[in-house]
Amino acid sequence: MELFACLSRKPLDNPTPIQRSVLELIEREGPMNIGLMKEMTGYLVKEITPVLHRLQEAFLIYEDQYDGEWDRAWYRFEEMFPEVDLARHTRAEALRVVLRRFACRHVWFDMEMAKSFYKLPGKDIKAALAALATEGMLLAVEGGYMLREDAVLLADYDAAVPKGVFVMHRNDFLVKSNEHWLKVKYKHAEYDTLQYLLIDGAFAGAVWGRFKNGPYIIEDIVTDEAHAGRKEEIVEAVYTVNSREHSPIRRFMGEEVK
Repeated sequence: MELFACLSRKPLDNPTPIQRSVLELIEREGPMNIGLMKEMTGYLVKEITPVLHRLQEAFLIYEDQYDGEWDRAWYRFEEMFPEVDLARHTRAEALRVVLRRFACRHVWFDMEMAKSFYKLPGKDIKAALAALATEGMLLAVEGGYMLREDAVLLADYDAAVPKGVFVMHRNDFLVKSNEHWLKVKYKHAEYDTLQYLLIDGAFAGAVWGRFKNGPYIIEDIVTDEAHAGRKEEIVEAVYTVNSREHSPIRRFMGEEVK
């Protein structure tokens, strides 16, 4: 938490009068919900809500979401997490640590992948990558970056690309790092993209349909032309993560599945 707090925190150096008023109220009176804040300050809920969100972005307050109720209490962040030192890292330092970890898990990546995964400004990521490369932590390889030790390890590595089809959840680690182009290439005007297809180690298709409470409605499966002949293998892979009974595949490459 400390690392990512230092990375994502948006300091509030010059709070507005209402921001200062709400923060002082929570600090003075202790945990309270929005209804009580409204009663004690006279501010409207629509005025208080954005203030709470801004104070939350600064890691000054914390919303307790444990009980699942909609009207939850807000606490001072330092009261709930006294061990977290928000000054332990600068934002740039935290970003360099995070990118080294990303490199360890992703092996090879480029700036757009890191930007897609972390949802941070590209200029900040670019600067951090340049610093890590200068420090010798990362090595520029084929338009992207790798840990130097991984580049050495893989220099003499020679193995066949594994064959197979995997149906990837939209929140999968690899999906999130490639989301910037996946959501464009496999966007459908009418259907939702339910899952993505990883074929022989590369993204090459998607499962289209509709989300619902319960089994998904699978309208169509699309894949790159090079894999269109692997229909049976792809269909079986889709059924490993979707119910054959409750989510029958209606079409494959636009043609009805019988």
